[in-house]
Amino acid sequence: MATISKYRKKNGELSYQATVRVKQAGRVVFSATRSFPKESLARDWARRTEVEAASPDFITRHALGKMTFGDLLVRYRDELSGSGKIGRSKRYVIDLLLRSSISERPISELSAQDLVEHCKIRRDAGTGPVTVFQDVSAMRTVLDYAKRIWSLPVSTQPVDDALPVLRAQTLVSKSRQRDRRPADEELEQIYAGLAARQSRSNAQIPHVDIIKFAIASCMRLGEIGRIRWDDIDEKRRCVLIRERKDPSNKYTNDQWIPLLGEAWDIVQRQPRTDELIFPYKMESVSAAFERTCAVLGIVDLRFHDLRHHGVSLLFEQGLKIQEVAMVSGHKSWNNLRRYTQLRPESLHDKIAASAPAPRSSALTVSVSGGVYMGGWSNADDVLRAFELEPEDLAESCILLAGEFGPGGAVVAFTDVGDLWWVYCTGSDRVWLPERIVANRLRHRLATGRVGARPDGSNLFGKQLLEVLASASAS
Repeated sequence: MATISKYRKKNGELSYQATVRVKQAGRVVFSATRSFPKESLARDWARRTEVEAASPDFITRHALGKMTFGDLLVRYRDELSGSGKIGRSKRYVIDLLLRSSISERPISELSAQDLVEHCKIRRDAGTGPVTVFQDVSAMRTVLDYAKRIWSLPVSTQPVDDALPVLRAQTLVSKSRQRDRRPADEELEQIYAGLAARQSRSNAQIPHVDIIKFAIASCMRLGEIGRIRWDDIDEKRRCVLIRERKDPSNKYTNDQWIPLLGEAWDIVQRQPRTDELIFPYKMESVSAAFERTCAVLGIVDLRFHDLRHHGVSLLFEQGLKIQEVAMVSGHKSWNNLRRYTQLRPESLHDKIAASAPAPRSSALTVSVSGGVYMGGWSNADDVLRAFELEPEDLAESCILLAGEFGPGGAVVAFTDVGDLWWVYCTGSDRVWLPERIVANRLRHRLATGRVGARPDGSNLFGKQLLEVLASASAS
């Protein structure tokens, strides 16, 4: 809205001041003022400015000013580097983008075409589609961070619009899932090679301990380098991993994980000379691992493959998906299932093992086959909805399973004598069970904290309460 004010200057001449303000949600997001010797000139300028301000992208361009995409990259890199939240690989990609012409584009003008042109330049320089995809992924991450954390009027839409074109032209592609695991003989060679390295008089890094800890804990190298003595719970034999990597929660994801078997012993024998348990440069650890593999002629083995190996060992030792997820930190059991590479020969040991002793269950279910509601009528419906394999629930007993479309879904089941449940809101179906005490679940249901609808009804609360009561009474 424009206002025109008339005032007399010190020399006696009349002047007309035009002011244009734009409000959104009751807040002024744009304001401009100019003075003119004639009222007609002031009104003309005000009308032109109002028309310009009414264009869809005007407020965005005004708020961003002359900010370039490179400015966003620098701010993101510096902010996350200062808090230790950016890895070596991502920092390398951002530094590369800063040397590219796309960093000079005004952020308010960044388009899908800019991204396509950047990817073509990278391809013509000999860069492969998988590496180029890392550029695109980093761009989207920075734009999303700027929008969510800095509240800048930017959007990830240019990246989202460009991706179908980039894939169609094979300019980008995701990396294939690796199935490389170290053989036992390879690990013995690596241990021997690293032991020789750390026996030198000037050596400080316990390479062998770190390798064994990476396998036993299923932790990433960066996570190993961040854990502190203050993060150890001696009584529970657990460690807190702060800000653990999670694609769906990039900024706050602290997790307690158990330090099983050798992992706990390795931690206990480290000298307490620093606040960090492993106060060493993890880049040096990775480099030593790679050099040792090269000297030994071990091909295509990366440090991160040790995490894959550790997860697979847990499965081969008989742990269930939900138990392995507590160690690895995976939020999606579907991803965890695809992430593991079990060795076929390990099945011989499993078959040969003696039958487990009967287990007593905390809940004995009297409902034959469980109770199914909404869009589900049997266990197969549950398996399909969550993309599970039959063996994932082979030893579980479903108490109740209900699917309500956009209203969510619930599955309550017993496994290894414990009560578990999965509760999904909306249409997403992510299999991430939570171990829960029956009384706590009853309280959540009775108070309407889960399953409740705006009209006061409940999708499944009453039925699940009845199932729990029946199971407890059996």
